[in-house]
Amino acid sequence: NARAILSWGDAVQRGVPFRWANDENNLSTAQKTALQTNAAGSVETVAKGQDRLNYIRGDRSKELGNGGSLRNRRSVQGDIVNSEIWYVGKPSSNYAEDSYLGFVRTHSSRMPMLYVGGNDGMLHGFSADDGGEKIAYVPRGVIPNLSRLSDPGYDENHRYFVDGSPMTGDVNLGSASSANWRTLLVGTLGAGGKGYFVLDVTNPGSDFAEGKANQLVVLDK
Repeated sequence: NARAILSWGDAVQRGVPFRWANDENNLSTAQKTALQTNAAGSVETVAKGQDRLNYIRGDRSKELGNGGSLRNRRSVQGDIVNSEIWYVGKPSSNYAEDSYLGFVRTHSSRMPMLYVGGNDGMLHGFSADDGGEKIAYVPRGVIPNLSRLSDPGYDENHRYFVDGSPMTGDVNLGSASSANWRTLLVGTLGAGGKGYFVLDVTNPGSDFAEGKANQLVVLDK
């Protein structure tokens, strides 16, 4: 429950917490139905969909080894195959504008981060200081197949999910004010499918929270 995991809500067309909610201000009905659907294509109960979502979030209580029906894992961190790790420290694009120099000064001591895509359905953002996960993002393009991760037969039927390599850049969103500079991350699914997403990773120390999903998730296509 302490993890900040975001996604994209198809119904509201914006960033949302990756949690099960009883309205469409979070994941849409279609996205929840995908989580209720087993590997054989049958739609199961709402409770089963909730169990799968919590499993993706890291809950191990419903794994086979704990008396449940979901796949056993050695670790809640999925395999990283083709995604290369991207480091982000202080702004370093060397733009000459005064507004950018102000942006650099403001964020010169921000938390350094490591970003990488995982085949557990998420892009992960880890602190480069202590290795702790500070944010994770579940792209909309992986949700239709996400329930497969919890299937006991998955280990013999591995799939790619967020397999592309992320990158970042500093972007001026439209004025001479240093506040309009942002650090944006672009990620792709790679071998996991067609799709890309953009996150605002300007302030990892203060902004990475599920309550700010709408601000942090810029788009998901």
